[in-house]
Amino acid sequence: MRGPLLIEMCLRLGYTIITIGMLGFLGLGLPPPTPDWGGMIRENYNYIAFYPHMSLVPGIAVSSLVIGLGLTATGLRKGFSHG
Repeated sequence: MRGPLLIEMCLRLGYTIITIGMLGFLGLGLPPPTPDWGGMIRENYNYIAFYPHMSLVPGIAVSSLVIGLGLTATGLRKGFSHG
């Protein structure tokens, strides 16, 4: 039972990170002094033509974390299926 629960936890954590980032981008996330990747993207969205790295770096951070969690879940699934 441990394997499927760990896999489900990794996948749901990825969904949660995307949701938190989306809420931060929409302005419904954490208050401004608290760092939030979605809030960082929103704050720098107007400057994307001149300074694209200011919005792309937090976006890449969110994406790489979610992809990493998905790959971790895939690795756990393969590890538990062969074990």
